[in-house]
Amino acid sequence: MNDARPHPLKHEDDEFWKAIRRLPQPVSCFSNGACCPWCGGLNKTVTFGMNNCEECGKAYAFGYPDWHSEKDPVSWVPFPFAEFTACGSRADLIPEFKPNERLQQIYFQKSEEHLGVHADMTKAN
Repeated sequence: MNDARPHPLKHEDDEFWKAIRRLPQPVSCFSNGACCPWCGGLNKTVTFGMNNCEECGKAYAFGYPDWHSEKDPVSWVPFPFAEFTACGSRADLIPEFKPNERLQQIYFQKSEEHLGVHADMTKAN
């Protein structure tokens, strides 16, 4: 049997992963609170589950999602399955998130922590 057509869910899977990349990155917690994945605001009082950022007001989740195996809890934006399905499972219809400067600095700091190194930001390369 010659089945030249791709697996029926292949395209939808590709679109799902493209859509995932359009959402804010998950951020591991700080010792004094949780970081909002939308704006980088530090929220000192959070609960496991859904929260609203004190600065920007947007919803995000906090805790240990199934896909997270690290010891520290993370803040993340749950995938908008209903919206994704409603727009025909097309990633290009999900708005692409662009992190602000504060979030970019947090991503850098967290990647350093993960690597166990700290860059000297006072000297030029």
